Amino acid sequence: MEKTIPKGPRVHQKLNSEDLFYLLKEQDQVSPKKSVNRKCYRCDCQGRYCDGFSVSLNPTLVEKIDGLEKQLKKTVQIISGVRCEKRNVEVDGSKHSFHLLGRAADIRCETISIDELAAAAEIVGLLVIRDYRDDVVHCQWND
Repeated sequence: MEKTIPKGPRVHQKLNSEDLFYLLKEQDQVSPKKSVNRKCYRCDCQGRYCDGFSVSLNPTLVEKIDGLEKQLKKTVQIISGVRCEKRNVEVDGSKHSFHLLGRAADIRCETISIDELAAAAEIVGLLVIRDYRDDVVHCQWND
């Protein structure tokens, strides 16, 4: 049976509270962790609005996604990593998107389903949202 992808504006699924967003944003500013700058996680505004890393990329997020690839024995494609505010608006991202904090990535793996990828991401400790509209799994790290 073929999936029907809804038309119209995106419906944002809640994974966290607004309070958590601001708490983690402040925490990252006060005691930043060592940043990781991997090209595949760069903001995809292509330099129109930022240098690719408007915020630090959370190293634990990267470690978890690396662990996911090892577990799957497959390459995971990063569709969207860090986002600057202007790019987030362009893609109709949530106002409190964890991409804005460097704590989220939308991923895909061509050889497995979204549901299988999401389940594997949860096993390595990531929080996930299955995005059937864009055929990706949103992964984030909150600690």
